[in-house]
Amino acid sequence: MTPDELIRRRDDVAAEHGPWVGHNIHLGHGVYTIAERVVGAENTAKHLLDLIGAIARKPVDRLRILDLGCSEGLYAIEFGLHGAEVVGVEGRSAPLARARFAAEALGLERVRFEQGDAREATEARYGRFDVILNCGLLYHLDAPDIFRVFENMAGMCDDLAIVETHYAQAIAERYEYKGEEYFGVSRREHEDAADATVRAAREWASLDNAYSFWMAKPSLVNALVRSGFAAVTECLYPAILSYGDRETFIARKGEARPLKAVPLPGIFTDRFLPPVETRRPLSDWVGQDHVDNPATTPRYFDTTTRDLDVMRRRLDTMDGRFDAVDQRLDGLEGEVGAIEARVTAIGQRLDEAVPQIGRLAGETERLAAYTESLQGSMNDWLKGLWTALNTATAELGRTREEIERVRIAQRRPWFMRRRS
Repeated sequence: MTPDELIRRRDDVAAEHGPWVGHNIHLGHGVYTIAERVVGAENTAKHLLDLIGAIARKPVDRLRILDLGCSEGLYAIEFGLHGAEVVGVEGRSAPLARARFAAEALGLERVRFEQGDAREATEARYGRFDVILNCGLLYHLDAPDIFRVFENMAGMCDDLAIVETHYAQAIAERYEYKGEEYFGVSRREHEDAADATVRAAREWASLDNAYSFWMAKPSLVNALVRSGFAAVTECLYPAILSYGDRETFIARKGEARPLKAVPLPGIFTDRFLPPVETRRPLSDWVGQDHVDNPATTPRYFDTTTRDLDVMRRRLDTMDGRFDAVDQRLDGLEGEVGAIEARVTAIGQRLDEAVPQIGRLAGETERLAAYTESLQGSMNDWLKGLWTALNTATAELGRTREEIERVRIAQRRPWFMRRRS
């Protein structure tokens, strides 16, 4: 498509399905879905590309990738541009239409987008994949959907799954799934009264569940391993510009192997993490010689002290905020006192003005009565004056007639004048 065609088609899609909200994709000829600038999701796309390119068992152009909750399709399209076969699954129709347009504009025949619930993505529906992306999705899911999604991912994954997500740093709730404990905190996604239309329009929230369940990091790792992944690691590099409570976890398929160098029966039968963040003191570790030689022993710290320090700093910050509020309240009290003094002064002035207002009211009534009497006298005087003027006017008219008669008589010859 020409630049003008790209712009027209892009604007038509935006008019029908809404503008792009987070995935800024270059469609060619200098035309972008949002603008020629960095929006934010590009950082994650670069992070995922470098990470998977470095650790996947196949070259990128030979990978089959599933992008769960793909939204507007940036990650799927990025891997498609590198030659991978990609399936993007998105529950909302609006971002899905925008993703399909971008793939069509770029001519990506090996990238397809399917509308579907990521919670229902299974091997029977979409097949098997070398890589599964669960990026920006997990923290919008509630329990027990999280565990079912992990199980489905493990069931159709041949190599690795990438989970880029927030996790709980404060523990408030416990959830049990298949006899195992998981800890975390619930977050509100939608109001209970929000209907399906309202929930579908919120592209940065869950598809329909009112709450999401953020697991603590150990619980999240345990859930992945119990779902069928052999190893889970955190990605420190390639780095990603993200939040303090958001990381990338790499879950890998594989098989557990027996320990041959120390073939003790029952060794490491349960190797899951404690479901919440805990650290064992050094005295609990086997091998007292290592405990006595800290230089050769990893240092395992109890997080209680660190957590208390964090809480202490937070309390100090809150104390500072309360002090500021107290100062502000003191200032407001002074302002309220000044306002009360002014109100009191105004009340006193009003009390002093009431008698004066009463006297003014009496004077006004008397002035009104006098004005009414004066107006009556003026009316009578004007009426008499008008009558006199009318009488004088009539008399003047008769006088003028008499004068005119005399003048006419004087103008006659002497012999025609009537002798009186």
